[in-house]
Amino acid sequence: VGEIGGVFGIGGFPCRIFAVWTTVKKAVGAMRLKLLACKALSRELSYLSSLSSNIIDVTWIRQGYHETPDVLRRVLQSEIDAVESGRDSHTNQLGGNSDGITPYVDEDFDAILIGYGLCSNGTAGLYARKHRLVLPRAHDCITLFLGSKERYARYFKELPGCFWYTASWIENSSMPCEESQKRQAAYYREKGYDEEDLDFFLKSMNDWTKAYQNAAYIRMPFFDKQEHQEFTRAAADFYHWRYTLVEGELSLLGRFLSGDWNEEDFLIVPPGERIAPSYDETIVRREPCV
Repeated sequence: VGEIGGVFGIGGFPCRIFAVWTTVKKAVGAMRLKLLACKALSRELSYLSSLSSNIIDVTWIRQGYHETPDVLRRVLQSEIDAVESGRDSHTNQLGGNSDGITPYVDEDFDAILIGYGLCSNGTAGLYARKHRLVLPRAHDCITLFLGSKERYARYFKELPGCFWYTASWIENSSMPCEESQKRQAAYYREKGYDEEDLDFFLKSMNDWTKAYQNAAYIRMPFFDKQEHQEFTRAAADFYHWRYTLVEGELSLLGRFLSGDWNEEDFLIVPPGERIAPSYDETIVRREPCV
């Protein structure tokens, strides 16, 4: 009780707690990392962050920006700029904050982690002026769920035309299913479409589903809900896709948060350089900012 009373003393408790964290950080060699990540990875990265010896400060970005890569790039660059300028409302200000009880943080981030893949070139062009950027070598988040770009390439061949489902995706986005199509119909019916025009419009909007033959649910080793598997199976039945259950792998994301960044699986971009597509098996490269 005395120790708790000391740490949570009047006025000084934020400073004392972060002084303790600084001592731990120096003792165990932990890094302080800023993670900017898509909410499509929320369960996986939250779980791994809780196990990490590093201090992970997370900002979640709304899922769906991969569909508009220029917007994704602007959003992520603005977050990087805010972290480096001290304007980031998600992160404790370095040196404390005179406005209130924001904890004093006397150490900067060791790196900014980009919790995305290349994502339709949405991360291409990102740069930092003061920090290293670290990005997994991945076309999209499916590689991160599967554990390696090599495993993703294998499933790309084994399951052609595959739409992938995961717990985090199902919980954070409107995944293709019978119910989502009903919501589409209700929305456009309210907009005044008559039934004949609506039927034609919906068939045109959902014509993309004919390009797929498979639906795969990735079951992660630390968490699963049977209802998510059943959701994916029902979607596959609705669209006449073949359903497959695939086991997920956390090793790539684990190394991403632990700081085990080998050249084969991660791109490390020093200050003053930016992320660029490589157009080969390495997926991404770095280049000088012009």
